[in-house]
Amino acid sequence: MPFKTTLFLVLFTFSSNLFAQKIVWEVLPDAQYSLQQVRQGNLPFKEAKTLENHTKTPFYWVRIVASLDSIGDLPAYLSMQPMLYQEWHIKNPHTQQYESQKTGLLAPYKFRVPNYVPYTFLRGRQDTLYVKMSVALLQKQPLAPVLDVYWYKAKPFEASENFIWTMWWATCATMLAFFVYNFYVYFIFRDHTYLFYLVIVGSGLLYITGLNHIANLGLQWTWIRFEYLTNGRLYWYNANNLVMDLGILGVLWGFVQFTRSYLQTPYYLPTWDKALRYAGLIFVGFMGVAILGMLSGVVYWDVEVALISNILIVLIVLLLLGVAVLAYRVNHSLARYFLIANTVPLLLILSLAVYFAVFTFYGKGARLLPSMAIVSQALAFAVALVARINMLKEELKQKQMEAQTLQTENEQMVSRNKFIALENEYILAEIALEKNQKEELQAKLEANQRELSSNTLYLYQKNEMLLGLKKQIERLSQQSDTQHTEAIREIKVTIQNNFQLEADWDRFKLHFEQVHPTFFQDLLTQCPELTPYDLRLSAYLHLNMSTKEIATLLSIAPESVRKAKMRLNKKLKREDN
Repeated sequence: MPFKTTLFLVLFTFSSNLFAQKIVWEVLPDAQYSLQQVRQGNLPFKEAKTLENHTKTPFYWVRIVASLDSIGDLPAYLSMQPMLYQEWHIKNPHTQQYESQKTGLLAPYKFRVPNYVPYTFLRGRQDTLYVKMSVALLQKQPLAPVLDVYWYKAKPFEASENFIWTMWWATCATMLAFFVYNFYVYFIFRDHTYLFYLVIVGSGLLYITGLNHIANLGLQWTWIRFEYLTNGRLYWYNANNLVMDLGILGVLWGFVQFTRSYLQTPYYLPTWDKALRYAGLIFVGFMGVAILGMLSGVVYWDVEVALISNILIVLIVLLLLGVAVLAYRVNHSLARYFLIANTVPLLLILSLAVYFAVFTFYGKGARLLPSMAIVSQALAFAVALVARINMLKEELKQKQMEAQTLQTENEQMVSRNKFIALENEYILAEIALEKNQKEELQAKLEANQRELSSNTLYLYQKNEMLLGLKKQIERLSQQSDTQHTEAIREIKVTIQNNFQLEADWDRFKLHFEQVHPTFFQDLLTQCPELTPYDLRLSAYLHLNMSTKEIATLLSIAPESVRKAKMRLNKKLKREDN
């Protein structure tokens, strides 16, 4: 901020409190004079308002002669421009010795604004003061620096200082309390809305610190500096300006991001969310370029930056209010809380931006307004954040219920999976058991089939043998004596009976039914007229035995077998019809 604005503020505030005064100052280009040489009075001082030879010498001596008509001694503060670096030599009224004090941008700071020297005017007495000032950094400037000297009554000056410090401390204490509390809340919830709120609070602290010229008390060097002399006035960009600009940037950017996060504009108002995002980026880009430009020392555009930045702030604040109203109209649950909590702070910011865009000096109200805006913003945000905490609690409760439901469903699913796994194991065991049983039955079937075939072959071979034996006996009978005829006949009968033994058939039938368990039952169901002889013939036919083999097993002629087959077919066909 240009020093002249602060100078106008103080001059405007305290000029009405000054008594009748007379001030005369004279200047002298320095030639490495000592204070003693200057005080001797034989050097060519001359009364002047400007430092005409500033391009030839880096220092000037200024002799100030002042008298003040007052009731008593008057404590005051003195100030002089240009204020790059000044060494004040003031006589102590008690010791009558000159004491030195350094002020200016390049000197250690003792006050918020580094160009005030305490001094006490004595009643009815003329005082002479000497000041050695530096103009080295202005030697390249085409215009001669303008010399101005001011003094202010101590009590109003100190009252103003106390007011500024009180407001700053009160604002900082309030903001730090909100910052610490909401940092704790952010640490618990990890919600970006609280993070952006912390950015706003921290940036607000930076802004009021720079605005009240307090940053320079902690930064006692002027590594950031740019001077420009126009109409005899000195301008600069130092730590106060940097901190204030960073604060403005952080507050606006944080407010935009806070609004987007709090109102969930990407979901509810995607088009306006883009507008907010681009507005924030434009403001950050503009302020970033302005800050870098002034830090580089290449350009100084404090007035232009202030005007454009305040116009952008007005537009962004109006956009924020408009988006909040639109969110309320689409029935956003938190839009009402946002409007209730932030309308007043936004209007204060809007008023502050309009004020700084119109006026070029800061009155006491202008210094009070930022603190009011920031504190009210913190308080209002607290209301909005409480509503958000309640919403987060409800969402957390709902999420817990959903999680519990999911956990129950998962447990049921796990139990169901276990049941299915056990059921699958049982089914697999059943399949394995059935497979084993099937294999056993198959093995048994194959064994029975082999035994049936073996028995059939045995019967066939037995009957073949018996037939051969019968034929031999017949031939023997033809050759035997008549007395043996009866005995041979008995042998033939025995052999014939052996052919008819039911034991062999029963054994064959047992094995056959093991292989074909329902064969005889199905035939009898189809044709109840079938005789045991027909059943036996059917079994041999089912085994695909030849006519000769069947004749051997039945001990009949092949022709008889063919006739028996014909009779059997007729019976079966008759039943079918």
